[in-house]
Amino acid sequence: MKNRIIALTGVPGSGKTTVLKKALSMASNVSVVNFADVMLGVGEELGLGSDHDAIRKQPLDVQKELQKKAAKKIAKDASGITIVDTHATIKTKDGYLPGLPQWVLSVLNPSTIVIVEASSKDINLRRQMDKSRSRDDDGEVGIELHQELNRAISLAYAAASGATVKIIINEQNKLEEASKTLLDLLGGN
Repeated sequence: MKNRIIALTGVPGSGKTTVLKKALSMASNVSVVNFADVMLGVGEELGLGSDHDAIRKQPLDVQKELQKKAAKKIAKDASGITIVDTHATIKTKDGYLPGLPQWVLSVLNPSTIVIVEASSKDINLRRQMDKSRSRDDDGEVGIELHQELNRAISLAYAAASGATVKIIINEQNKLEEASKTLLDLLGGN
């Protein structure tokens, strides 16, 4: 079996993690790595801190180096089908940050970039209902903008890397359908 890396993205509240968990319950021979967790592990090895906030507060050049090292580690360790749980864009106080900048994209070389989406109304409701997370209150207009930016930048990533872009719609109460779409992409039934 040829190794394949799939980048799985979606705005907070899109249901990306829920769709992934459901698909994995029906799939075999698929590994999942969280890009931020790998970055954290690399940062810990370098003595830069042991939590995501410590890494996030590093100077940008240090973060860029951590991204490069994390991408190299993921690519080296990839076997069979590897799903990289990441973000197409990250909303920051200074604007939107690319989740797969050139120095990450060229190393990971994903075959497919998956965007899990839902209606901005559903996402807004999910964010309001989820008391376990501290999520931004972007409103439906802000959520729609973030999803549009994810689509645009994912197509740019695809143009630069040769990857395909797959959009999975995770409608309210239709988790089975969304996870089946991801499962089909993984080659499962």
